[in-house]
Amino acid sequence: MSKVIKLHFDPSQPHQLRAVECTAQLLEGLPQFDSALYKKALSESGQLGLQNDVVGNIPPAYQLDEDWLLDNLNAVRRGQRDWLEPAQLIQETMTLDVDDGDLLDVPGVEGEAHRYPVFTVEMETGTGKTYVYLRTIQELRKQYGLRKFIIVVPSVAIYEGVVKSFDTMREHFKGLYSNEVTHLIQYDSGQISQLRDFATSDKVEVLLMTVDSFNKASNNVYKATEKLQGEWKPYRYIQAVRPVLILDESQNYQSKRARQALRTLKPLLAINYSATPGKRENLFYRLGPLEAFQQGLVKKIEVVGVTEQYQYNNEQFSFSFVSAGRRTGVGPEVEADVTSLIKGQPTRVVLRFKKGDDLFDKTGNPAYKGLIIDEVSQTTGVLLFSNGDQVNVRDHGNAQEKEDIFRTQIEETIKHHFDKQKALLASGIKVLSLFFIDRVDNYVATDGLIRRLFDEAFEKLKKDYPYWKGWKAEEVREAYFAKRKAARGQAEQFVDTAIEVEEKTKADQEAEKAAYELIMKGKERLLNLDEKVAFIFAHSALKEGWDNPNVFQICTLNQTTSEAKKRQEIGRGLRLAVDQSGQRVMSEQVNVLTVVANESYERFADALQKEYTEAGQLAPPKPTNARRYAAKRNERVYKSKAFRAFWDKLMQQAEYEILVEPEAVVEACVAKLNAEQFPEPHIVVTRGEFVMSTISVELMQVSAGLAKLDVSISNTAGESRSSTQWFRTGDELARKLNEPRLKGYKLVAIEGEGNEARVLFGDKGELAVGQQHQFQVREENRNTPSTRLEAQATHPVFNLIDRAAQETKLTRRTIRTIFERMHPDKKQWVFRNPEGFSGVFVRTIRDLLADHIAERVQYHLKKEKQDADLEAMFPPEKKYAQKELIEGSDASMYDWVQVDSDVEKHFVQLRLNGDGKVKGYLKFPAGFKINMPKIIQDYNPDWGVLREDEQKPEVLMELVRETKGTTQIENLQWGHEKRKIKLAKKYFAALGIDYRTVDDKVVRWWEKG
Repeated sequence: MSKVIKLHFDPSQPHQLRAVECTAQLLEGLPQFDSALYKKALSESGQLGLQNDVVGNIPPAYQLDEDWLLDNLNAVRRGQRDWLEPAQLIQETMTLDVDDGDLLDVPGVEGEAHRYPVFTVEMETGTGKTYVYLRTIQELRKQYGLRKFIIVVPSVAIYEGVVKSFDTMREHFKGLYSNEVTHLIQYDSGQISQLRDFATSDKVEVLLMTVDSFNKASNNVYKATEKLQGEWKPYRYIQAVRPVLILDESQNYQSKRARQALRTLKPLLAINYSATPGKRENLFYRLGPLEAFQQGLVKKIEVVGVTEQYQYNNEQFSFSFVSAGRRTGVGPEVEADVTSLIKGQPTRVVLRFKKGDDLFDKTGNPAYKGLIIDEVSQTTGVLLFSNGDQVNVRDHGNAQEKEDIFRTQIEETIKHHFDKQKALLASGIKVLSLFFIDRVDNYVATDGLIRRLFDEAFEKLKKDYPYWKGWKAEEVREAYFAKRKAARGQAEQFVDTAIEVEEKTKADQEAEKAAYELIMKGKERLLNLDEKVAFIFAHSALKEGWDNPNVFQICTLNQTTSEAKKRQEIGRGLRLAVDQSGQRVMSEQVNVLTVVANESYERFADALQKEYTEAGQLAPPKPTNARRYAAKRNERVYKSKAFRAFWDKLMQQAEYEILVEPEAVVEACVAKLNAEQFPEPHIVVTRGEFVMSTISVELMQVSAGLAKLDVSISNTAGESRSSTQWFRTGDELARKLNEPRLKGYKLVAIEGEGNEARVLFGDKGELAVGQQHQFQVREENRNTPSTRLEAQATHPVFNLIDRAAQETKLTRRTIRTIFERMHPDKKQWVFRNPEGFSGVFVRTIRDLLADHIAERVQYHLKKEKQDADLEAMFPPEKKYAQKELIEGSDASMYDWVQVDSDVEKHFVQLRLNGDGKVKGYLKFPAGFKINMPKIIQDYNPDWGVLREDEQKPEVLMELVRETKGTTQIENLQWGHEKRKIKLAKKYFAALGIDYRTVDDKVVRWWEKG
């Protein structure tokens, strides 16, 4: 049996750390709640009851001050200026989003309403969302003592995925958080006593629940039971701890019932996590698809399109159903991809057809003469023509054509798989392919079409690939389908896991859970090269909740057009690959996901882009076409003596020497720490009143292209105000009137004059003259004075010196000296807020130490050369999936050049390609790294250039250039970028190579800086 690969997790990925740190900063200043002291006080005061055993996050009556939370939220958003461009910043708001309303209408549930804040983290699929929220749990425990969390998931698939992730990451987090014990309770309605354990434990407890387990009156969580002593029903134990909710795939909890169910848990707060979170309540961290692709955090995407086409009278056209035409009152319609004659030229177009339409009249194509649609039946899936011919729309043609399509898709997938495994075998990377099918019978039946086609294709294609010759098709494929328990003597039955939850029987749900457990348990085993299974067949339900870092091909074998989102499908293969040691592989050439789609490349790419746009996100670049030509190496440059001499010089080894001056580090750290503001613990008591406001927007008149609007606001406290102003197209009422509650009222058009005039708003419809929009909102934080009581209690201090020494790699003596020299007023904060103090203390020392090292590192040449395979660095062909390519020149190493920004694009086009004195240039491959101290991390430069010396044309200057948006190093956003460039200057100086940072505006870029 093959061994299981143990996945390793990098604890220092910036995008994940920022998400965790931003979440923790939302509660900046929250004092740690000591449940032991609280219970002791209850006991001494004679207040007996079940609550004495409960270990909650905060005292039962405690409320988070919403003004304070809003201040923290906006502070977090402002703090992101350090790493985000202005256009990417999340705008500050004047109000805090809260969920406020009724609980579930369940007999016996106490309380009529609950109010709690909801925050949102948006992270693209494949970037480690589960890792982030599991680590956030640890961080909130560490900084604020919060111990009770509930992870809510929408499906069994995601439930099992979280269980697997928690188990896989357990040891990783224990190493990061001082062996803190964290329990995961997998909620089971048949073991309801789990809830008492959850409520009374003094450990960190994480309760994992599907939303279906508490969203209706029939759930056991709302029923009295003998398994729990006392008067409390099970749900009361959850309410008593005031849990923090982690809402995974939060777009699934927008319905009225889902919101009521979440309120019934009476959470302290909730955090949404999703790639498409829906409402984006109090959004404070966003890592969209564009940023994920740009930063190399996910695989790039390429597409092989296999177009479904129906042959008819030697002219190709394909039909698919569209929704019934409710607006026109006609019956079902179909879309057809047909050949139409436009200006006498045959052109492929997509047209809509309904009963009675004449294909010749609509296309002008004489090949379609006499084809009049007599019937369109969405029930039977048949399109009937007046001449008696018919098309089975649902099957996209006859069975033979469907078989040909499936065969083509399967063969394309296997060929890409074989080629990919051949390329990655030496790197110890196991390649997996995932097939989505929507009919289980196409695989499991005795004559299963998909299984037969795969076996035939595998046996045919393996002959050209020695690695696969000794394996049989049945050894390398595996299917994961939900199975019902079969009665004795009966054949196995497979469950359609795509059916709605309400329709699933208990047996269906158990079968589904068993299938997911099988998938999850085999996840790491599949990564081993000794494991023969490499081709995975799964039903539609695998489109969420399961992924594997080494899925390199996804094939969509759908009998009908898939209703699943393309983002869901590709999400199963977006994670970066891992090797046999379980380490993440960062190479861009390795991390390419190939989608073999049952539609054209263009249609797939356009639909994927549309999904990103509809989700309100900046889309990544279009997927590349897998069938386009690769970039070809320029043999003249590659084999030239000048390049080989340049490369030989680059291969010289240079070792660094760190000249640390401990006293200087100590002085800098002490000065900075004495100026720092440490988190201040306090207790917030709030009081408030309930005030409803009525807001109306009325169009008074339109004149000269301007609209006169009257906006009035009145509330139940007896206050009212109004404003009548002229507005022009493009004005936003929320901004012009400084009133966030008018968000969405943007004038996109002003039309007409007099009584016929109207205005069109972006999200709020339109208004005619004399009409008004009116709505009601509850005023946020109105007249809610807050009292901040200083927390006088001191807390036990952990070994701060050991922790700081471990994280900074400085000696304990140096750390102790820094602490001892701090001002006494600053040092006392370690007793009032130990974890908050520690965070500032360690972060400050680490940053200053990295700056200190960058200033003092020296490089020295060694006699040895680096061991690098030149052919591997610069292969004859390269595929640059997803990244933008621009045309090279006679001097470029490849005929197409990869660029990562507009600055690089302009530098290549204006400076390198346009300079006749440039005799050779290259983009350094990702595998070319300069060794730097671990606290700074290794560095990959941008450009290597050979250019004629203007004074001595026979001499070629050997140049290394880094392209940035500025030539002023200190103006760079990222501290680690500044440090790397400072060290790179020293490194290349030691090699005798001229190095400089330039932008695309520097004309004499070849001169020394």
